[in-house]
Amino acid sequence: MSDDPFLLSQKFPAAPNYLIQMYLFQREGQAVVGSRISERLGVSAAAVTQSMGRLVARGLVRHDAVRGFSLTSEGRAMAERVVSRHYLVERLLVDKLDVPWDVADEEAVHLQGSLTPRLESILAERLGHPETCPHGNPFPGSPGESRILAAPPLTALDAGDTGRLIRVTEEGELVGGLLAFCSEHGLHLGVEIEVLGRDQDSVVVSLSGASLEVPNGYARHICIEMSE
Repeated sequence: MSDDPFLLSQKFPAAPNYLIQMYLFQREGQAVVGSRISERLGVSAAAVTQSMGRLVARGLVRHDAVRGFSLTSEGRAMAERVVSRHYLVERLLVDKLDVPWDVADEEAVHLQGSLTPRLESILAERLGHPETCPHGNPFPGSPGESRILAAPPLTALDAGDTGRLIRVTEEGELVGGLLAFCSEHGLHLGVEIEVLGRDQDSVVVSLSGASLEVPNGYARHICIEMSE
């Protein structure tokens, strides 16, 4: 049996970030390859190779020359705990400390490794056992996980479609300016949206009685739960 995520982070500080990204890639149905991890974490290919080798040695990750990297069952269980801790820290920052949601993810990365199992339990209780992070991404195993992940992005909708903003994808959180754009224009979770039209560059939506042009680079990461 490998280390608890808290203990692992003390011995191998980069491990939680690798596990999180692998889990999120797999949850979104994306292949886990070294170049993608390198880009997502902003580290060199050599650093990825070294870190993934350590995770393979610990039995948390397996590697296949054709399929790339994947989490073992033990690795997935640990990744789910790491993701949950990250989301709890984000919720603490946003819900209790009023940290803007466009910087909460980055700050949570620095804090998540210090979260002990006892503090994790206390936070979950005090925060009311939230089901999503502040950006709408579901906690692993939460009741609405499948429904939330199935919500289509704005770029997949047509004129006349309506619904409510339910999630900004994890990948979208890393797109420069996206969360700030959402905050500036009232694109918060739960807001009702109607698609007015779209073209090769943007999606035009109506919210709160005003129209807004959302660049496709942002719109592909903004997911909508369709109205019935």
